[in-house]
Amino acid sequence: MKMLKRTFMLVVAGSLSLSSVAQEPLRDFFQGGVDDARTLSKAYLKPYGEMLGTSLNAGWYNTAKVHKLGGFDITFSVMNSVAPSSAQSFDVNALGLQNFSAVGNSVAPTVAGDMEESLRPELQPNTEGGEYAAFRMPNGSGNDKLPLPMLQAAVGLPFNTEVMARVVPKMKFGDAGEVSVLGFGVKHSLKDYIPFVNRVPFLQLSLLAGYTSFNSATEIPGNPPTIEVTDGMLDISSGAFTSRLLVGANFPVIALYTGVGYGSANSDFSVNGQYTVESLQDTFTDPFTLGYKTSGIDFNAGLRIRLGFLALHADYTVADYSVLTAGVGINIR
Repeated sequence: MKMLKRTFMLVVAGSLSLSSVAQEPLRDFFQGGVDDARTLSKAYLKPYGEMLGTSLNAGWYNTAKVHKLGGFDITFSVMNSVAPSSAQSFDVNALGLQNFSAVGNSVAPTVAGDMEESLRPELQPNTEGGEYAAFRMPNGSGNDKLPLPMLQAAVGLPFNTEVMARVVPKMKFGDAGEVSVLGFGVKHSLKDYIPFVNRVPFLQLSLLAGYTSFNSATEIPGNPPTIEVTDGMLDISSGAFTSRLLVGANFPVIALYTGVGYGSANSDFSVNGQYTVESLQDTFTDPFTLGYKTSGIDFNAGLRIRLGFLALHADYTVADYSVLTAGVGINIR
């Protein structure tokens, strides 16, 4: 139990690593004024916002079968989304910045990318002799993956239905910030409605719907005297909904399952606090919120192995941001 708790906390801390890396870039972008800071921040953080929603919609199931009345499981899973290469960089000059343009190379890394300092573009003011100062685009984390741990429980109800709840209790991780997750879902068997499926004992067919909310907060430090920051925070809130048709084959030890469905997510990244930029002689208070929306159809396939009450599972989701999910649980039918 202690080992499980330590693993859980370690992976939660890892899921905050990208937002920790983003602290200084979000602060330094204010050298271009609040409008350019908003534009640069949204492009820089885009893969994190989209990976987050994708991960929240994964890991809801490890079988297409519905619990019998009173049956239950408690499962710990880690959903690890991966950013495609196209999401690891962006063209600064294509953003339409008001006060700056990239000199030479205009391709910069996102928070999920990595680029040598000499290759990263330098942003020069569009007008000479003004208050804006040139600066080089920051590097990313070099990590194109976002692991998100989840503790989930499910229980069987009457009418071939089960309900699920998932949670990451609110935890603090020093400079990495804090995170909490809460979600609810329902799964209903379709087996009795289709005669062919009903006559094949090992075949399973069901519908699932689930909603997950995510909240985190990470401090944004200052860089005096260039940029003074008071109560700087990156507050993230995300809501993700998925609906899926599940098909599976359950055998005494091994269960195979697939799922196809529609998922959507809305994530808000709020940059809060006061940011005083010396060169601009201006202070920005709670300057902006960045909104990210993802939606689309995805497909996954997986395998679960039961060893008595213990169940091990892993599956892979094919989408714009692919997700590898793996976990372990206690399962009683």
